[in-house]
Amino acid sequence: MGHGEGTGGGKGSGKGALASKEISKSQEVLDAEPTDRGNWDNQCDFFLSCLGYAVGLGNVWRFPYLCYQHGGATFLIAYVVMLLVAGLPLFFLELTIGQYSGKGPIKLFGRVAPAMKGLGHAMLVITFLVVIYYNMIIAWTIFYTFMGFTSELPWSKCYDTDLFGENCYTVAQDNECLNNTQGPLSAFWRKECTPVEDLCQHFNMTMPRADERVCRKPVPPFLLDMEACKLIKLEPFKNGPARCKNGTNEEGEDMIINLSCNILFNSKEIELTNGSASCADGYQDLPLNKAYKRVTASEDYFKRGMLGMDSETTWLNMGGLKWELVLCLAGAWAIVCLCLIKGVQSSGKVVYFTALFPYLVLTILLIHGAMLEGAYKGIEYYVYPTADKVAKLNNVKVWSDAATQIFYSLGPSFGGLITLASYNRFDNNCHRDAILIAFANCGTSIFAGFVIFSIIGFMANSAGLEVEDVIKGGTGLAFIAYPDAVAQMPVPPLWSFLFFTMLITLGLDSQFTMTETVTTAVLDQWPKLRDHKGKVVTAASFVGFILGLSMCSRGGIFMFELINWYSASWSLLLLAIIEVILLMYGYGFRRVFENIEEMGMRLPKFMKWYWMATWLVLTPGILTFVLIMTFVQYTPAYTFRIDVDKYVFPVGIQLLGWLMALLPIVFIPFIGFLQYRKRKAAGQSTELRDMFSPNNKWGPA
Repeated sequence: MGHGEGTGGGKGSGKGALASKEISKSQEVLDAEPTDRGNWDNQCDFFLSCLGYAVGLGNVWRFPYLCYQHGGATFLIAYVVMLLVAGLPLFFLELTIGQYSGKGPIKLFGRVAPAMKGLGHAMLVITFLVVIYYNMIIAWTIFYTFMGFTSELPWSKCYDTDLFGENCYTVAQDNECLNNTQGPLSAFWRKECTPVEDLCQHFNMTMPRADERVCRKPVPPFLLDMEACKLIKLEPFKNGPARCKNGTNEEGEDMIINLSCNILFNSKEIELTNGSASCADGYQDLPLNKAYKRVTASEDYFKRGMLGMDSETTWLNMGGLKWELVLCLAGAWAIVCLCLIKGVQSSGKVVYFTALFPYLVLTILLIHGAMLEGAYKGIEYYVYPTADKVAKLNNVKVWSDAATQIFYSLGPSFGGLITLASYNRFDNNCHRDAILIAFANCGTSIFAGFVIFSIIGFMANSAGLEVEDVIKGGTGLAFIAYPDAVAQMPVPPLWSFLFFTMLITLGLDSQFTMTETVTTAVLDQWPKLRDHKGKVVTAASFVGFILGLSMCSRGGIFMFELINWYSASWSLLLLAIIEVILLMYGYGFRRVFENIEEMGMRLPKFMKWYWMATWLVLTPGILTFVLIMTFVQYTPAYTFRIDVDKYVFPVGIQLLGWLMALLPIVFIPFIGFLQYRKRKAAGQSTELRDMFSPNNKWGPA
């Protein structure tokens, strides 16, 4: 930790005052820092780095899913409101104090309030935990990128290998079996065309009689059920799934038609587009997708092919390392190391590609996606505000999820924004930057939603399913749903390369900033290491690689999900609340506005009132609400297994996750106690007011 932070708050007289002054001078000599900390070459480097940090994987795989889940356009309303009252105020506040001080989070908070130096350490701990698992996502995308360099994507169909299970299927392979009118009605199962009757019997069900319930021509087969009545504009009859009500006779009795294939297909009003065989469980006829768990080839490939999971993989049986993932993780860390080895001077140039390339790919994907059959169906789900969707604004969870998404998307309280701004020119207009970047981030999320939902609509149309049966969130969207869609497009390897390259660049920008936050904290703490910045970056990358190896095992997804679940959950929200209260009520909001003026920014009166209202009341209030809802809506960590969609982790593992979440919080009182002891030993004031007031080292960079 080096020497304690001095203070300008304590006063003494006689020898005590003289001793205190001498100690302070000696500390200044020992803590003297070289001036070559480094700066951005130009403001465009900073702007793109901030934009790349804010716009990450969550914009592409979490926002669209939440938008669908909570009503499309309705969620957008909540999202924009939360941007204005929580996300943007925190974003600007951190850019302001980072640029003013020219220091990383540890040094900054140690000088703003010596008792709260641990707040910077807490941010660093969370960032370090996130850095470990976040680069694993980049490793996965590298794996998929290289696996896509083939004429036929390895997840495009169920191959007869151990990488695919017996329940694997693709729409194309299934239709090929169903459309074969020679022999019994068949479906794709156990990697071949299997008679539906045999399949149903395997799952202790029966197949409805083909001559009564399933029409074979025109193909694909179509189930005669109550929904089929609607196709010829008749009302389904309650006493029979294959019977339709055709009005009433003169006596008022129901006129019933026993639906047959001839009646159905002789109607010119019918346009059959999709259908499938079914199994009867004694109560109803179930399509095969509901009769048993069918697994798409892309899902099997993700679980078995890339992750290397099998039916026995659990927390107690994690399996060995998968060497392909080890190499990909090493490659991901090598990229990060090489791009950061010269600090912001090197990373500032890389972001010209990594920050802008995703927008090019998203535009290409949107143009292509909009031309796919069924794209409109997905986009309609995304943006069309029905009455039921609007009513969801009364649901507290909508607002909670919107606040959580905007908070994690912009990335405050990780220390990353403070670190990026600390390399700024003192007179940079970070007020302008904060507004532009925050709204660009929000716009990117909405734009990505159109891209994703056009593809989801295409998938739903191809599979004959509703959009809600196709959409997935998180890794399921990026590594299962979208690869499945890519495999059905013309020239699949091209779209695979574009999509996964986009994911890599989206992830790298955020990874650059978080890793830079860690190395900046080390270099700020020990300035003599600045001459060896390359070695510090290399060492940090090596440590990150070693700690990430556990996620390269065949059960590595369990460790990945555990860190993802607990590392930056409620603890990060608590840090944000502490940060706002400390700066507004400890350091003082008037001082913050004075610092803004010192840096040459002249805020309009309206904006001053806006920042005051949000910083003093709205932002801490909203964050407290989200924190409470996080505990209220808490569910134990879980993920999938080969044969289980929801594998809840054992109690002991959950406790490990809670310890992970508590670890950064513990640093705040612990470091505060150490600061108290150091100041007391140095004869400096330890009064509460002085411990929470800026020391004599606080000032403009």
